[in-house]
Amino acid sequence: MIKSYVWIVGVIGLIVVAVGYSLWTRTADSEYLSKTKHDSDRWAVIRDSNGDIIAVESTDDETWNTLQDLRQNQTEMWIGGIIESYDNKWNFRFRPDTIIVARFTVEGGQSNIQGISTDLDYWINIWTKETYVLATVIEIHDTH
Repeated sequence: MIKSYVWIVGVIGLIVVAVGYSLWTRTADSEYLSKTKHDSDRWAVIRDSNGDIIAVESTDDETWNTLQDLRQNQTEMWIGGIIESYDNKWNFRFRPDTIIVARFTVEGGQSNIQGISTDLDYWINIWTKETYVLATVIEIHDTH
C-alpha cells in the first residue's frame, strides 16, 4: 500500500514538473517572439548593452551586409534608425529604411531598448532623428 502511494506521488510529481516546464518554455518562446516581431523575410536580432533584444530589418543591401559582418565578428556597434510605433513588446522599432550602423553617434541620440520603450513619446515626437543603441548582432535571418 505504501509502495503504491509513493509511486502515485512520484507520477503526480513528474506530471507537475512536465506541465510546469512546458508552460515555462511556452512563455519564454512567446516573449522572444514578441521582442523579435518583424515584417520582412530579412531581419537581424540585436542585443543591447543591457541584454535586451529587438529585431532590426534593413531595406538597404549595404547596411544588411554590415549587420551580417557584425554577427560574424561579434563586434559591438551603435545600431539604430528613426523610431516608429510598432506592435511588439517594446512598442517600437527602428524604421527599416533608416537603419544605420555607426562607430560614433550624436550623444543625445544614444539610448538602450528599455530606455526608448519607456519614453517613446520623446523619441518619436520630440527627438524625431536617428536613435542608436550600443548592440551586438546575435542572429541573422534571411529567407530570400
